Amino acid sequence: MTDKTHSLPLVSVVMPSLNQVQFLETAVRSVLEQDYPNIELIVADGMSTDGSLELLMQLQAEYGERLHWSSQQDGGSAEALNHAIAQAHGEVVGWLNSDDMYTQGAVSRALAHFDKHPNHQMVYGQGQYINVAGAVLANYPTKPPSTPLDAFADGSFICQPTVFMRREALAQVGALDASIKTAFDFDLFVRFFKRYPRQIGMVRRVQAFSRLHAACMTQRLRRQVALDGMRVVAKELGSVPEHWFWTHVDEMCASYPMGPDAQPLVKQLENFLKEARAYVKADVLKTMVERLKADWRVRLATPELFATVQPDAWANKQLTIKYRWEGKPAAAVLVRCNAPWPVAGKLRLKVLTPSGKVQRSVLDVPDDFVLRFEVSEGEQSGCMMWTVETTQGFVPAKHDKTLTDKRKLAFQVLELSTEVANGV
Repeated sequence: MTDKTHSLPLVSVVMPSLNQVQFLETAVRSVLEQDYPNIELIVADGMSTDGSLELLMQLQAEYGERLHWSSQQDGGSAEALNHAIAQAHGEVVGWLNSDDMYTQGAVSRALAHFDKHPNHQMVYGQGQYINVAGAVLANYPTKPPSTPLDAFADGSFICQPTVFMRREALAQVGALDASIKTAFDFDLFVRFFKRYPRQIGMVRRVQAFSRLHAACMTQRLRRQVALDGMRVVAKELGSVPEHWFWTHVDEMCASYPMGPDAQPLVKQLENFLKEARAYVKADVLKTMVERLKADWRVRLATPELFATVQPDAWANKQLTIKYRWEGKPAAAVLVRCNAPWPVAGKLRLKVLTPSGKVQRSVLDVPDDFVLRFEVSEGEQSGCMMWTVETTQGFVPAKHDKTLTDKRKLAFQVLELSTEVANGV
């Protein structure tokens, strides 16, 4: 290193990793090929078995003492990060997961901010979500440091890989809470905002890319993410908004019955309620239970069938019927519906079948009707989906001035069932 490099503050970037060989090299190079020269990268590997260790040896031969790594059994990412932070020598600490990546100039911009604002203890920037191939999916919903602390009750507005912290301030705030399996970054940021109000800055540039993929913790552990988020809000801010609960209910409904949890939807919800009750006030919990009992998504669901209706049983432009079976499949799926429009009309339905064929029908409304979807002979276990589309419907608020419901409603789903080969 040159004398000029040694005169710059050392930045330590910590990186937890476990079986991320697909993305690891890109992440490492995004750190060590920054235009800021005085960086050390500390990789804490959790005993990877996918070739990550061999790759780290190759990269260490290339980057020398700028790259430090170790591989040992740990209790999760937070514990691995705490171990890596304990080894850091830098005045400033950054944190990049092994499937994320910095943008070029990210470290220089962060250090320039600290140089300009010597009283700031943490700085973060704008972030973007990317997919497996690195294509940008969306901007992270970042908010400025002037945002009130209470806004954390709606979730973290800081994109984790964009964060840089003064090491002394991090020591004062305390280690990551390893008992929190997924939202330990959220917990840390709330603690920083509480301890250092008006001492946190923002770089208004895209500082990092956060990668979304099936194996990443945020995508894989959705229930734990919801519960951990509620735990942090309850611990640091007191009152947990209901949307934490209902957002996960929506996610469960979106994946059911195709998701990894094979339990009936009602059982999944019961388990979630039991765990969430520790973070929700008793009166709010009671309201949640009553609302769930009235939710037609839950009332209609069986261990095999689900309809993507709205909570009041109405379908609008599009409805999906999902069927998953173990053993011999049924001959058909039956969907009992009605269309209680305030005025008579015609309901034109287009059904897209699993085979790609399109079926069309025209119905008189208001009237009850049954949709019958034939199930093709298949494997001993499998799944099928049918999509029902229509452009017809009515807007309640246009027919009754006392209503504020401006949805365009098509029909209601009242019952889901299957038809066996020799009859219903």
